[in-house]
Amino acid sequence: DQISGSDQVSEVIRSFRGRGTLADDTPPTPAKKAVGEFKVRDGFAIDLMAAEPEVRQPLFMSWDSRGRLWVSQYLQYQFPAGLKIVEYDNHLRARFDSVPKPPPHGAKGADKITVYEDVDGDGFFDRSKDVISGLNVSTSVVTGHGGIWVANPPYLLFYPDKDQNDIPDSDPEVRLSGFGIEDTHSVMNSLEWGPDGWLYGVNGSTTTGKVKCPATGKLIEWKGQMVWRYHPDTEHFEIYAEGGGNTFSLEIDSKGRVFSGTNNGNTRGMHYPQGSYGNKNWGKHGPLTNPYAFGYFQHMRHQGDRNRFAQAFCIYDGGLYPNAFKGKIIAPNSLHNVVWVSELKRDGSTFRTVDEANLIDSDDRWFRPVFSGVGPDGCVYLADWYDTRLSHVRPVDDWHKGSGRIYRVKPTGSAPAHRVGDLTKKKGTELLGLLEHPNRWVRRRAVLEIGWQNKRSLIPSLVKKVRANSGQVSLESLWALALLDGLEEKLAIEWLDHPDAHLRRWVVRLLGDKRKVSDKLDDTLDALANKEKDLETLIQLASSAKRFPAHHGLPILQTLAQRHESLADGRLPLMIWWGIETHSETGRALLRDWYRKGKTWAQPVFRETIAQRLMRRYAMAGGEKNLQSCADLLEAAPDQSAAKLLLTGLQLAFQGTSIPPLPERLAKQMDSLAAKAGKDKLLMEVLRGNEKAIKQAIVVVADQSADPIARLELAKAFGSINQSVVVGALLKNLGGSQQSALKRVSLLSLANYDDPRIPKTILSRYGATLPAEHGVRSTADRVLAGRLDWARQFLEKIDLAHIKAREVAPDVVQLLLQHKDPEINRKVAHHWPDLRSKSSKENQKEMARIKNLLSDTGKPGDHIKGKAIFNERCASCHKLFGEGGSVAPDLTGYERNNLDFWLPGIIDPSLEIREGYVNYVAKTKDSRILVGVIVEQNPQAVTLRDAVDQSVTLARSGIESLQASPVSLMPPGLLNGLTKRQLRDLFAFLSK
Repeated sequence: DQISGSDQVSEVIRSFRGRGTLADDTPPTPAKKAVGEFKVRDGFAIDLMAAEPEVRQPLFMSWDSRGRLWVSQYLQYQFPAGLKIVEYDNHLRARFDSVPKPPPHGAKGADKITVYEDVDGDGFFDRSKDVISGLNVSTSVVTGHGGIWVANPPYLLFYPDKDQNDIPDSDPEVRLSGFGIEDTHSVMNSLEWGPDGWLYGVNGSTTTGKVKCPATGKLIEWKGQMVWRYHPDTEHFEIYAEGGGNTFSLEIDSKGRVFSGTNNGNTRGMHYPQGSYGNKNWGKHGPLTNPYAFGYFQHMRHQGDRNRFAQAFCIYDGGLYPNAFKGKIIAPNSLHNVVWVSELKRDGSTFRTVDEANLIDSDDRWFRPVFSGVGPDGCVYLADWYDTRLSHVRPVDDWHKGSGRIYRVKPTGSAPAHRVGDLTKKKGTELLGLLEHPNRWVRRRAVLEIGWQNKRSLIPSLVKKVRANSGQVSLESLWALALLDGLEEKLAIEWLDHPDAHLRRWVVRLLGDKRKVSDKLDDTLDALANKEKDLETLIQLASSAKRFPAHHGLPILQTLAQRHESLADGRLPLMIWWGIETHSETGRALLRDWYRKGKTWAQPVFRETIAQRLMRRYAMAGGEKNLQSCADLLEAAPDQSAAKLLLTGLQLAFQGTSIPPLPERLAKQMDSLAAKAGKDKLLMEVLRGNEKAIKQAIVVVADQSADPIARLELAKAFGSINQSVVVGALLKNLGGSQQSALKRVSLLSLANYDDPRIPKTILSRYGATLPAEHGVRSTADRVLAGRLDWARQFLEKIDLAHIKAREVAPDVVQLLLQHKDPEINRKVAHHWPDLRSKSSKENQKEMARIKNLLSDTGKPGDHIKGKAIFNERCASCHKLFGEGGSVAPDLTGYERNNLDFWLPGIIDPSLEIREGYVNYVAKTKDSRILVGVIVEQNPQAVTLRDAVDQSVTLARSGIESLQASPVSLMPPGLLNGLTKRQLRDLFAFLSK
């Protein structure tokens, strides 16, 4: 009753069978006894630093500049206070009845932040105090830059504390807002200061985000796991990199590289170069923010224990452990009650890991280490959640909540303590000296304090230290110099030739963060791209070139593409592509000049990685300019194999959907190439029904190394041959590693087979390997809605909110209604009340309301914002000003300044259906229903085009009935949810 806001949620709570490691009745071991029962690696011992009742459910730890320990106690988990859940999906992601207000407003939660202090210097805590309480789902805390920073989704909070007395000077400032809270085991977390002065954090796998960048006003949206960062001074917010497992840890190593742990098996985590895209569970966690990434990095390869999971993660650089530990990963596994040690080895431009002897083993199943970090005393600290339950996959709050421990792992016989003192009170020269400290935490904090205290008098000394080429000290000095805004152009040019590759890489990185360079710096960067040997620096050059304006960035990327190292490393070609893709439209002319040169096609990276992706990107983006660029690319192909490569990219862009009208030049080029290529013999034999050919084709379709177009064409052919033997192969194509185009084509072919395996497989993969990206999931919706039994199974999942009704397209709802089934009709009325047919009186009232809103003579609408609304709601069907779909009439030539033209057509679309755009309902003899506009028919077949421009050809011999529908393909309620401002923006664009 406290959390349920709907009958659906109440039913889920009652009936959902929990999965994973759930609570049981085994008793906990008292903390002082438990610490003596650990099996510890030779040469190490464990100290109990804190335990219940003063610490419970510790989730995260950090240290301030005085060396004190700050702990986030996640006591509110797993339900936010003051909110009710109105919907659960099959992954237990929740939709709440409201957005929680930032503290001190709204309901107070149980979360709190506690600071622990060693007063007498003996290395153990003498006192603790709660600094902030009443937080609501608060995952991490760091101090610095004038106060206390708290991750409390949906907010990043800043508590000013200038005198650092642990009493905030005021209520918190909301610095960022919009982080998702759908799943409180994967919300924003793990705040950490980077050496560049940015505040970094990560987002978990099953939440989303919509955060407006305070500096630019740009809304940044994402789904799932990623690394983000925020600059306290400039107020810029951005996604640093994407992908991974459930990112609930973050580590920035001594060279400034970014890592996180993972909940995946057989890996210790992910390495994130700036601007990179990583693998994730696409269907469950959502697509990348860039639909044209066309590739992604994998987790680090691993040798050793394959058990899940290394969620917590830190890299040792504390100066106290034996030298052999430097750079080793310390990765607690809370599922298996162990703390791993793994060697981090170079693997091209990234790393791989190899396990060695464990640091800690325990038979105590309550031992749940959820955080690891290296403290100011050089020891690894562990936060132990301490609970028999570990799994979040149960909608019941039976977490223990009474226990929690903090441990310190030290070398046997040592007496560790923080002896550096309060860094906030150090003189500039003292901080300068600490840049040579053996503990990374001390060095990093000294760098930050130099910047936060604006100690500009140190600039000459820092420059000398960088020039001295003294390894880590020089790198720390560069960071401090950059925080003081002391990296002048002449120094950057000088140090792009520095002997230390890490320092060169960071100069490139810092220049990229400024997003602009002079022509002189540009020339120096281009020269570096031509001669640099270090793979990580080459990766960073590609990343920074992505951030520069096109006329500066593209020459660097083009230089990198010609390097043989670019092909030798598995990640660098993709980084180069991601940079080029960013500039593909703004740098169109520069790219055209590049790919018209014969020597460009001789470069393996261009031919093997870039050319096909560039063609596919232009084709998918669409529009006159982009399609002309497709023609330019084809025209530039120096030989038949290059032309085939580009044609494959073009076909991949459109496969499973109808090809839009193409520029005449491009259409002629495609026809010419098709004539030269001819029809594939195997495809022809499959279409003839040759059993031997069909068996051979099944092998080809399943072979991921086969020609992608051959696989697509054969999968498409499987839909028309009525041979049930192909169903298994088509179902396998719905797996996670397959391309979206192949999934779409396979789904369309599967729709032709009345096989019970099909809806079962589609629904089981719906939230896993069938992503919303590139129309895969919407195609699955239309396939499921087409058969009565499949439609019922589809609606059962919608009833359970495993599939969201609000994400199902209106034309799919219309398709469901064509079954004329009373139970389906009832469910449709329940889930989509806004799509019901309204009376003429209701429609007239709505038209008058909108007319009245638009007649207001206030600020005129913004046609640029209106175009974005048109693209979101209308452009999939309608063309306007040469851009958009062709399912519905081209609106360009109509009376666009007349509201009496627009409003009846939008609000009551079935009132008058334009000739040539009448919907037809086809029912096949095997009881399948399809809805669409007839685009072609002859005595043998009829081709229907649906609302998303996908075409299906039906043999007339298999059609039971084909009837015109009085219902328009265009859904009612198209303007629902738009604000007055948005309505004015939309109509400003429509009447432009």
